[in-house]
Amino acid sequence: MKSNILGDIVAEHDEDMLSQAFYETPDYKSLVESNDRCVIVGRRGTGKSALVHKLGSYWRSQKRKFVISLAPEEDQIIGLRALFSKFGDNFVHLKAASKISWRYALYMEIASHMYNHYKLRKHIESSGLNKAINEWGHKNINLATKLRARLNSVIDKEVSPEENIADLSFNLGLDDIEIKLFEVLKKSDTEIILLIDRLDEGYTPDSLGVALSDGFVQANIDLNAKYKKYIRGLVFLRDNMYRSISILDPDFTRNIEGQVLRLHWDEYGLFNMVCNRIRIAKSSNLENNTKLWNKYTARELKGREGFRLALRLTLYRPRDILVLLNNAFLNSLSQGREEIIPDDIDLSAKSISDNRLQDLIKEYDVIFPALRLFTSSFSSISAEISIESARNLIKPIISRDDHEISIQRDIAIFDNPDQVLQRLYGIGFLGIKDPNNSSYVFCHDGRDPVKETSDNSTFLVHPCYWLALNIHEKNIDKHMADDIYDEYDIEISSITDEQRKTRIGQLMEEIKSIEHGRSGCLDFEEWCVTALRVIFAGSLTNIEIHPNKNGRQQRDIIATNMAVNPVWKRILEDYSARQIVFEIKNYDNLSADEYRQMNTYLVNDHGRLGFFITRSDDNNLQKGKELDWAQELYFNNGKKVAIKLSEKYITKHLSKLRSPQKHDAANTELNKLIDTYIRQYLILKAR
Repeated sequence: MKSNILGDIVAEHDEDMLSQAFYETPDYKSLVESNDRCVIVGRRGTGKSALVHKLGSYWRSQKRKFVISLAPEEDQIIGLRALFSKFGDNFVHLKAASKISWRYALYMEIASHMYNHYKLRKHIESSGLNKAINEWGHKNINLATKLRARLNSVIDKEVSPEENIADLSFNLGLDDIEIKLFEVLKKSDTEIILLIDRLDEGYTPDSLGVALSDGFVQANIDLNAKYKKYIRGLVFLRDNMYRSISILDPDFTRNIEGQVLRLHWDEYGLFNMVCNRIRIAKSSNLENNTKLWNKYTARELKGREGFRLALRLTLYRPRDILVLLNNAFLNSLSQGREEIIPDDIDLSAKSISDNRLQDLIKEYDVIFPALRLFTSSFSSISAEISIESARNLIKPIISRDDHEISIQRDIAIFDNPDQVLQRLYGIGFLGIKDPNNSSYVFCHDGRDPVKETSDNSTFLVHPCYWLALNIHEKNIDKHMADDIYDEYDIEISSITDEQRKTRIGQLMEEIKSIEHGRSGCLDFEEWCVTALRVIFAGSLTNIEIHPNKNGRQQRDIIATNMAVNPVWKRILEDYSARQIVFEIKNYDNLSADEYRQMNTYLVNDHGRLGFFITRSDDNNLQKGKELDWAQELYFNNGKKVAIKLSEKYITKHLSKLRSPQKHDAANTELNKLIDTYIRQYLILKAR
């Protein structure tokens, strides 16, 4: 019994079915008939690799077409990341180096493949490109591997990144290769077709990863423009990578946007694609697709309404519907039935739903660590939920401050539950009810993911997650979930970045308006509490102002040290400080009184180390004043340490938190600051 009756979901393993049952979508026909778009963008599972296979087969059957398929390998792209770091960390510089490198790689792949073709070899041999081809390497070696080797041979580790970028084209001999290749192409009377797929192998959605992809895309665009009659290059790109480029590349609108063809699937296209495969799988001669579908389905699954019922449990992409129906047919055949029934769909759908939810969570592991908590809060509820009920699900999560450190750092950015709901909408987990037509709108390809909510808004958890979350299905109209958005890292990344930058920007603006001295002291205390919760999220919990309002000793701010990273573990172990004291001073310079006060506060669970936060420009202690009092506290009072933190230290690390890669910078600097106290400030000088 064949397990995948409708074909394999991996295009590379599905050649037989693709050759017999490929559905020629409008996108496919557009690429065959026109050459005005060279960047093909699609979500995961939308058939990019199947399209590559079919286009390759089509053009190989045409005269005077020479097809070259390229696909970088994951391990070599990871290796290229390390190499490209030598070009610095400026995105524009990285993109420039990437574009030059990939342009060279594409030229050499074309020359190498032509050299190994019996009819085209003579043109290469007479061009003088033999030496460059030998330096490049054999055509069977992956292009990323060869590019790494060539870049290693020309990058000068002794000069600056800028100089390496400036010299790169010359060192690779790019201009000479370009001239010679142009002459070869003119003589060959052959159009080169480049099909570039799987750029997501080894991809990481950071500046370097985006620059590598962006450079490849732009090298391909340049190739098409420069050799319009002789080369046609198509690069197939995942939607999230495309969105990354659109966000980071300042030249995106001018250079890339107009070159893009987006792959779209709707109910009509998916129905025809499925029926084409059923026809081949069942060796049927029925030409009418509706009659064909009805022959192999039963009960509620019959007709287009039945197909829509099955489709509602997918994300409107070929991969999902094929997995669903393959499993359903397998179950029906195991029971001796040719027709699939709703029970077959349900059995298959639960497995798919679990996988889709895990895919969502894994895809966001780095940029949205709290996602698992938020999605699980929707378990065992109604699929349709009011905004107030949704807020009540989110509130208990964001009100806690004792989550795992990576999750707490993520949660610390949120001001309110509505920001979480906006994120969940932005990734397609939640749809928002449209008051104009009572349908639910989910994020969809090419649409703005931001939709306004109000206190009357109603959400719908996307149907593909219902079974995984044990959500109670209601009698929801089948048309509600027609608009589906299914890409992961960039929309949510851009929403996350926007929320993070907005939150931090607000804090940094607020401090500018707080007056120094007594008049602004309460505002400064409130500001410090908020800043500490953001900067030390996950490291410090239960951060409170004046926790003992009726006590004799009223410490300004107290926080619980969770000792989850090196500096706070050090503070607990070396100074016995579980309850951390922060004394907030809304002025620049400290006096002896503040140090004496700190001495009385550092007892019991408060240990022997506390902090002042001042309006000073730096963390340095004033000689003869603050330094003397800090030494007196240390040497005469049981080695107690009072660390001075400046307003500038706080704002600097708030600013750094705009980049999630720098989330631990405050802790790292704090550890060094303690070293400075022990090694320089709190030592007895020789007289």
